[in-house]
Amino acid sequence: MKKIRLILWVGIFLLAGCSKQAQTPVAPVATSIPATAALPPTETHIPDTATPLPVPTQDPTVFGSIGTGEIQAYALESVVIAIFNKTLDGFVANDSVQEYQIISVTVFPGGDGLLAEVIYSIKTTDPAWLADGGIQLADGWISNSCSRFDFFTTDTEYQLKNKRLCS
Repeated sequence: MKKIRLILWVGIFLLAGCSKQAQTPVAPVATSIPATAALPPTETHIPDTATPLPVPTQDPTVFGSIGTGEIQAYALESVVIAIFNKTLDGFVANDSVQEYQIISVTVFPGGDGLLAEVIYSIKTTDPAWLADGGIQLADGWISNSCSRFDFFTTDTEYQLKNKRLCS
């Protein structure tokens, strides 16, 4: 009786292992682009310069920003320094500021979020920078200016907004 069971089990395993479902043949797939297919152009499109392009509107409350992918945000102070440097480098490039130096940066909780306080000195001939509470020196530097910003984070960037005097 045991031999018959053993033979039956071996037969079932052999039949199950050897059985194979019939497969329908698959048509070959083309791996190259047909000669009639349109290829994308390789030249760069240069827009018509006679028609002015629309200028994206920028939030006037934003003092400066930096993309989240542009900086490793280890500490919020380093992000504020990067934004401030980027923004003031733009003023230097436009010749409205000759030099600047960041003295200190502090980030702390504010009413509805975080506040960033930047104390800096700036060399410029533009008297508007005196409004930040600095002291005008004889050599063109405005020393110990202080600005306070709301510090915002979006999905794509860090922002310093709503520039005001330190209190």
